[in-house]
Amino acid sequence: MTQRFRVGVQHLRDREYDRAARAFGEVVREDPKDADGWSNYGLALTHLGKAAEAETALSRAVALAPRNGEAWFHLGVARSLRDEWADAASAYRRAVALEPEDVVAWHRLGVALAESGDESAAATAFERALVLSRQMPAGAAGPAPPPRNPNADDHALEVGEREGAREAKSWLDLALSLLALGDEEEAVAAYERAYALDPGRASRSLFRPMLRLLTAVGDEGQNAPIDALQALERPGAPPRPEAVRPPARPEVG
Repeated sequence: MTQRFRVGVQHLRDREYDRAARAFGEVVREDPKDADGWSNYGLALTHLGKAAEAETALSRAVALAPRNGEAWFHLGVARSLRDEWADAASAYRRAVALEPEDVVAWHRLGVALAESGDESAAATAFERALVLSRQMPAGAAGPAPPPRNPNADDHALEVGEREGAREAKSWLDLALSLLALGDEEEAVAAYERAYALDPGRASRSLFRPMLRLLTAVGDEGQNAPIDALQALERPGAPPRPEAVRPPARPEVG
């Protein structure tokens, strides 16, 4: 690992994505066969919203290292940014095949499958993510070694915060991400914002069935999230105060 590569990783950890992209751009120019360099370059570009360039970089990464689960995961994220949901699902399938214990990859696979219209397969993927999250110690979201960002699903969280005021879909994605990470209270808060923006879309989403599944397999007395949804969706019920604010970013790394 070169010094420039180490600097790039630190920029990713610090969420300095412009600097990370410049550093990893130099890494791959110096060594075009550096698969990890291409993967991290694509990750930085994804965070900068340069989805087409990110997809190109990540395609290079998986071509050089087809068994790199991280690269396939990042490729799925880049394709999701472009609404290429079927192709994103294909990338996430490769990621979970290589890293079957990756909760976040299973969750993102579920989102991609749902968006591409395969709700049955999406439910299976979400269920696998929930089962895996239940096997983790309290407060944990799985290992997050470099190069992945310390926030396990930072992409979904940032999309929710950036576009939530205009797009209910972003809040639904955020709600499903938080649900997969085991944070039911914050997940419900994100869902409430989506419901306030677009009640029909929120009601048709997979969120409520997955929340019911989660509470069904959890401990007794965990019905508060379900009760909150029932109160929210009663005719004429005003949104709770928390529903007008973006939920706090959970620390999962």
